[in-house]
Amino acid sequence: MVEYSRAEQARVADEVAVLPEGAVIVGWLADYAVLRAQVLKCGSELMG
Repeated sequence: MVEYSRAEQARVADEVAVLPEGAVIVGWLADYAVLRAQVLKCGSELMG
């Protein structure tokens, strides 16, 4: 799992904020965030 620094997260937030209304990538990023959360949860359950 890739870890993103606070600076990278802030930069992405700034970049997403200026995207045009209805940009498809925003939905893709939301899907990616859900997948990351699921992977982290599965990993923590496996590690006990």
